[in-house]
Amino acid sequence: MLSDRLVAIKIVDRKTKPKLGKLAVPGSTQEDKIKREIAIMKKCDHPHVVKLIEVLDDVKSRKIYLVLEYLEKGEIRWQEYDETIGDFKPVLKFHEAKKIFRDVVLGLEYLHYQGIIHRDIKPANLLVSADDVVKISDFGVSFASSLDDNNFNNELELCKTAGTPAFLAPELCQTENFTNFLENSKKITHKIDIWALGVTLFCLLFGKLPFNSDTEFGLFEAINNDSLKIPPKSSVPGYESVSDNDFESAKDLLSKLLIKD
Repeated sequence: MLSDRLVAIKIVDRKTKPKLGKLAVPGSTQEDKIKREIAIMKKCDHPHVVKLIEVLDDVKSRKIYLVLEYLEKGEIRWQEYDETIGDFKPVLKFHEAKKIFRDVVLGLEYLHYQGIIHRDIKPANLLVSADDVVKISDFGVSFASSLDDNNFNNELELCKTAGTPAFLAPELCQTENFTNFLENSKKITHKIDIWALGVTLFCLLFGKLPFNSDTEFGLFEAINNDSLKIPPKSSVPGYESVSDNDFESAKDLLSKLLIKD
């Protein structure tokens, strides 16, 4: 691998015991998880998905090195702490959030067409190139329907704790139906990515989460039961240049992405 271009290298330990959710199937090793992530990334070739360039895997070493496309601007910066109000505030203007959202939709559409459910769409997993192209990254908990691995299918279909709690869809937060969930083997579909996309858009526009709580249980309750409250247009930086029609369209889109049924 001789090249003068910059790359990012993800170093993973094949021996580390994987973290299992409440419904995860035992027997899935860290090495299995890494190989699945690699297999998924090898399937991907799209301008809005981070590209896997090479895998350096020496069986004599505990480490596996994933050589990835380098995104110069890193994670999306969507909020900043404001000492005057003692809280976080949004930093993206409406047109900036709109452009980011468009890039993510294009990448996610491609993944779903490939049979891949990302399962952890959030601002922290959206990286930006030098020319402001947004790309989806981190496939550590993703699912690909084409992978021929029954244990993996069971784990991905049943494990509802993979992903980031604040971005989990309501059907994955129904703690009171835990037993029914297990008995019915409710399948995880691409719809959980659509919900997370809605939460992400809310974050980009308003600099905060649509549902929040001090505890994980409280967060799950809020996601399941609280009504969506969309802040006024004046909450968006540079709102003066945003037309009422554009903002109403954004509100309508959020309402459709974050529908609970």
